[in-house]
Amino acid sequence: MDRRALALGILVFAGVARGDAFVRVLTSTAVVRTGPGADFREMHSARRGDVLAVRARGTRGYWFEVELDDGSTGWIFGEQVAPFDVVDDNPGFFARAWRGFKGALLGPSPVLYADVELAFSAGVLGGDGLFLFRPAWLIDPYFAIEGFVGESPAAQEQILLAGLGWTLRLVPGATVGPYLHASIGAEHRDPKADSFALKSRTRMLFDAGAGLEITLQKRITVRGDYRHWVFFDENEAKDAEEVSGGLAIFF
Repeated sequence: MDRRALALGILVFAGVARGDAFVRVLTSTAVVRTGPGADFREMHSARRGDVLAVRARGTRGYWFEVELDDGSTGWIFGEQVAPFDVVDDNPGFFARAWRGFKGALLGPSPVLYADVELAFSAGVLGGDGLFLFRPAWLIDPYFAIEGFVGESPAAQEQILLAGLGWTLRLVPGATVGPYLHASIGAEHRDPKADSFALKSRTRMLFDAGAGLEITLQKRITVRGDYRHWVFFDENEAKDAEEVSGGLAIFF
């Protein structure tokens, strides 16, 4: 181990004994793993400048156990971080408010180590209600294949919706993460029992828009979506706007 590693280890060890040891991420990203080694599963990706509380020093290799925002712990490689002294700075009101809000409510995003997302959304589509189940397969932290199936109950018709598309996360791993989405599918309309003048029909659909995922404590993720829908067949095309929100679970 070189002198820098030895000095870092001594400083962190002393800090752990006092209960006030922290490290700051030096590299653009630093993976936090479930154990002290590169063969353990990734659970979080820290970014340059992130500060993590140190809970223990690994008994083998150059790894440190750190605490994440949601209270869970993982292991980070020592060559990617540096210790710093805790000082009584005097941050402004907004900085203190953000720290308090983030510490009390927000947590690290599960996107970086998840393979599957199951989302449930409710809202409005063109003035009618909307209820959708949105499963997704995360190919990598940026790109996912997302489907949808659900209904939009209208006054005179029962509308069933289904389709498949893609999602592009612009800042994967961020606690507040924006994304883009587009999909294609089909809409089937069945008239209700008292709507004698209407007939069953099926149309193609296309939708595109954006959304936001916010990761809370305990791995709870809320999402909001705004999308523009186009329904069309050989005779006509009709537009509608979706505004919805819901919950997402990652595995």
